[in-house]
Amino acid sequence: MSAMRPEAEFVVFTFATTHDALTAEELLKQAGLDVVPIPAPSSPIAKCGLAMRLPASQALPAEEIMAAGGVVGHASHHVQQD
Repeated sequence: MSAMRPEAEFVVFTFATTHDALTAEELLKQAGLDVVPIPAPSSPIAKCGLAMRLPASQALPAEEIMAAGGVVGHASHHVQQD
């Protein structure tokens, strides 16, 4: 059985606070999204070292879930892998 290859296009959410990052992770996991915590890339808004990576197809639902859960102060970064 081969391992699944990660989706070639993904989104990384960075956060202003560690509290927001951990809250987002919990909310997104509870919603069944494919969230993976990763070290935060360089970003003017990334004040903590934790970011969340999701398939690009889940970016909009993730935004809606985080907004409904009161997670503010985040930025999204779309990435395309070759």
